[in-house]
Amino acid sequence: MNRFFGITGFLVVLVVLLPGLVGCSDRAGMGPVADAANVKAIRDVLVTAKAGGSDRAGAATGTGWATIKGQFVFDGDPPTMPPYNVTKEPEICTTNGQAPPQETLVVAPGSKAIKNVVVFLRDASRVNESANPKSDPVEFDQKHCTFLTHVVGLTVGQALDIKNSDNTGHNTNILGSGFNQLIPAGGVIPYKVQKEAQVPNKVTCSIHPWMTAYMLPRKNGYFAVSDADGKFEIANVPAGEPLEFQVWHESGAAPGNGLVGATPDAPDVKWSNRGRVAVTLKPDEVKELKVVVPAKAFRL
Repeated sequence: MNRFFGITGFLVVLVVLLPGLVGCSDRAGMGPVADAANVKAIRDVLVTAKAGGSDRAGAATGTGWATIKGQFVFDGDPPTMPPYNVTKEPEICTTNGQAPPQETLVVAPGSKAIKNVVVFLRDASRVNESANPKSDPVEFDQKHCTFLTHVVGLTVGQALDIKNSDNTGHNTNILGSGFNQLIPAGGVIPYKVQKEAQVPNKVTCSIHPWMTAYMLPRKNGYFAVSDADGKFEIANVPAGEPLEFQVWHESGAAPGNGLVGATPDAPDVKWSNRGRVAVTLKPDEVKELKVVVPAKAFRL
């Protein structure tokens, strides 16, 4: 409302002052001067335009709920991940002298399923009760100088119990969150998520610099992380209206680590060059996708 009156006032003042801006000619050469009828006409036009915009916004909201699920599969032969470069405390940070393989890209042999792909709804006009913020704490442990959960998602206000199951200290740093603390051997420190992030926050340990994980905090539960079978599911998303999902992977080649060039087996699912997926679901629909991801979608 303030913006409306600001625009109207500006137009009225401009029309009234225009004669003073054109020089010192007499009033007979000034042309038309604003009057009450003109002001009312301008106001009526702006009010009508604003009302029309509100009607269009209301029409974009659908009804009912739907589910989107699927599986990510690597197209071709995936690269073999080298082991982490363990540079200190090998008696703690290795198993039988062997460092674990990096989790930069985890692809299951045989099925070629891709683990740790993040999918989340970028914006929700409405939220089903099942996707409301969660209150139960999420465990985030470290063992053999590796984060046991490589990618974790949780909602704002939810607690993350950061554990250390090693017999050496770890400095857990959640970039962009303000959390950067020493977790003593065998210790646990709770951290409550304070704000939403548009992409997952990187988690590191300055004592053991090869340690890397990712944490995605969101306002609601409309997110998923693909499991060891490459599968994900997001239930009870708004139906009957356009939705846009972000598809993210730590090695994604698109801006913001989105996945590009993927081909879902559904013609009504539109995949952008930023790893964003546009789709409109019907009420009670269960949309199941098989998404084939080419090697060029990753920076390796």
